[in-house]
Amino acid sequence: MHSFLLDALLLLALPCSHCLAEPTPSGETSDRSVILRCGRQELSASLDNATLTLRTADGAISLHPNLQLDGGWTAPEPSGVEPVWERVAGKVAVTVSYPVKQQRELSLSLSAYDGVEAVFVTSRLRVLDQSRGQYYYWQSDLSAEHYFAPEQGGPTRIDYKVAKWDGMPWREWWFVPRAADGVAILPTTVAGRAPGEAGAAFLHAVPRSNLIDPCSSLDCSFGLAAVADAAAAQRVSLAARRAAVPALCPGSLPAPPVDYGRPAPDWLRQAEVYNLYYRNKALWTDEAVGEKLAGFPFIVGSTPDKAALDRCHARGVRLLHYVVYTCLLDTALQVARGGALYTEWTESLDNESRDLKDHPDWVCIDGEGGPQHDGWGLEHGHPGLLNTCLHQPGLRQAAVRQVRMLMELGYDGVFIDLSGPTVECHGPKFGKHTHPNPDWTNTEAYEDVLRAVYEAVKSYGEDRVVVQNTCTGMLPSHWAYCDGQMLEAYPYSSETPTLRQPWPELEWNLRRYAEAVAHGKVPVMLPYFGQGSAEELRDAALLSRAYGALSGFLWADGLGLLEIEVAQGFSGELYAARLGAPAGPVQVTAGAWWRAFEHGIAVVNPLPWEVAITIPWEGADTLRDVGYGQEVRVLGDAIELRVAGETGRLLLGR
Repeated sequence: MHSFLLDALLLLALPCSHCLAEPTPSGETSDRSVILRCGRQELSASLDNATLTLRTADGAISLHPNLQLDGGWTAPEPSGVEPVWERVAGKVAVTVSYPVKQQRELSLSLSAYDGVEAVFVTSRLRVLDQSRGQYYYWQSDLSAEHYFAPEQGGPTRIDYKVAKWDGMPWREWWFVPRAADGVAILPTTVAGRAPGEAGAAFLHAVPRSNLIDPCSSLDCSFGLAAVADAAAAQRVSLAARRAAVPALCPGSLPAPPVDYGRPAPDWLRQAEVYNLYYRNKALWTDEAVGEKLAGFPFIVGSTPDKAALDRCHARGVRLLHYVVYTCLLDTALQVARGGALYTEWTESLDNESRDLKDHPDWVCIDGEGGPQHDGWGLEHGHPGLLNTCLHQPGLRQAAVRQVRMLMELGYDGVFIDLSGPTVECHGPKFGKHTHPNPDWTNTEAYEDVLRAVYEAVKSYGEDRVVVQNTCTGMLPSHWAYCDGQMLEAYPYSSETPTLRQPWPELEWNLRRYAEAVAHGKVPVMLPYFGQGSAEELRDAALLSRAYGALSGFLWADGLGLLEIEVAQGFSGELYAARLGAPAGPVQVTAGAWWRAFEHGIAVVNPLPWEVAITIPWEGADTLRDVGYGQEVRVLGDAIELRVAGETGRLLLGR
């Protein structure tokens, strides 16, 4: 984890270990709760509803898990199993499992460690049946009008905006004062305060919401300590970081086993960058391919023809074709409702065989017995775009047929949009059609289609690939039947040049999907860039590109920077940057994350202030500072670099 210069100074000021009584953890099960103690800290968890209670000199502080349930909220149901205690040298921990409505389970682990006067909480929400989006948070009754957090100059008071929901920017610790003892919160997540005079602090899970399947969980981890002031909060944070408490390393906690299937081909794993070009075939000219697409290892396109494919291959660019099966067009309905037959449909290979006007049994039926219109289609003038019933064998056959036709034309793979959970189909209930596997949900039927598409692509050679876009995250259970998964609008959207996902979420993804990368799978990022100055866009682009390199994720921007006048000066340099193979692991220095590569170095500073770091380097004598128009000289066997807050750097050897 991170370390600050101020933290290092505080370490020097701490009394030596033999001068202090080291807190020793202990715990017990009592009545309908488990209780964990460490020094003067005492934390209990109710076995009835998972409510946490921290005892302090000012009285108890409670935290309640609020779990989303349809349009409202629910709490865990009483635990029906015995708590599991772990007592090993230097650590005491207890885990309790609670059933949650809609086939879910909340696992709650409390832990404490020798020498760290704090208690730690890890909650993990799992689904037990099939992939679904999840969201929850911990709501406390810890109310105050201000709090303290570490800033560049030291612990700093920050006043809450009490009239509205107010976020607390991520830091390694927060201190919320009370009359006698305040509370130190050691987060791996983002948090905030509810509005009103009595508004209290809450902590989100990380990510704040996500697709969760039986191979994953939605986690929220944090530490708690009753301490006197902000300086004490910083000291307990330092002790916890030195002890490398697992609860403070998001994404590194053990997860259920994953079937990763076979690895992606080397060309995809080594691509570093890619891009998208969603244009009709008239715009896939020699000039467009040569000036915009040449140089990228591969492009995702939605409507090109064989001539466009040949132009790309002639310039060494592989081409993946966009496909989607969870919504298809009823052309008769589209025309009758005044919609146009858009080129993405008319130029889509074999679209005639997937026209819903000829396959009414493929239409997804909603809960009232009518056709399920696609929400995006209604918003964008496509009233004939309908969701599909993926149970239907004819639709599955049509999907596989289209993919085989694409492979026979020579495409290098397919990009499957909307590959996550889909809406439920109620066709049998209203006598509209039947489902061959009535116990399957529409999502489970869709996953069978995705497996068939993957096998069809791979039957043309292991160098052909399938990349999926669930639109809201990556699903570990899908790795067995895809080569890559996309994180879209990650970590920037076109509305603002500020991070769409806070650093804890970026760190969570880096750690959580490191195993997938190690197994040869390829996460791909797609940040969007829009409004902002040249400097803001450069910083955002470099942060996302460097983060992708650290994580082993591929990077693209949909050629968005190329379309923004103030970004054109550095977009080409960024697109062309290639770091090569990693030369070592990800490392953290003074809060900045960096990694050395065959041809350079990638650095990300997630902190809001500038940091100065020294990075060992044995390559070229000078490194090109991408986007800055300057060179960085190597001094001896290292480089010295100052990195602005919340930015990234790419340094390339010549």
